[in-house]
Amino acid sequence: MKISVLCSAFIFLFVCTADALPAEKGQKQKPSLSKEEVQKLRDIAVIISGEIIRRSITSVTVTDFKDIKGNPSKMGKIAVAEFRKQMEDLGKTNFTVVDSGGGAFVTGIFLPFKGGDKWRLDIKVLSPDNRLITSYSGFFRKTKGAKK
Repeated sequence: MKISVLCSAFIFLFVCTADALPAEKGQKQKPSLSKEEVQKLRDIAVIISGEIIRRSITSVTVTDFKDIKGNPSKMGKIAVAEFRKQMEDLGKTNFTVVDSGGGAFVTGIFLPFKGGDKWRLDIKVLSPDNRLITSYSGFFRKTKGAKK
């Protein structure tokens, strides 16, 4: 009887772990930004918010960062969410970040290079009449230990 109970317990554990393993292996980690990439976005936000403050703009709309085809990408969405957060933190007393109808529009293109370890970010700040207020271009590189 002890042997049958042990065998049943062993089979039960084997079946439970066998079912759990493929699900764990199949799960993909969500793309995220490294600390260095977050810091670089903050540095860019500082430059752009300084220009917005200098021009006395009171509200800004941050739109999605698109890919080369004009579509939002996963990493572009992650980057724009972090950038928007940084802009909100920096503009607390001087300007507000709004969903639409701002005194300036921040738009960008987030382009991955082949291999996925480097991206180019081009940001433009436009007035409501589509005039260029300021722009920024930079590169992001994946660092060791950063998740893809």
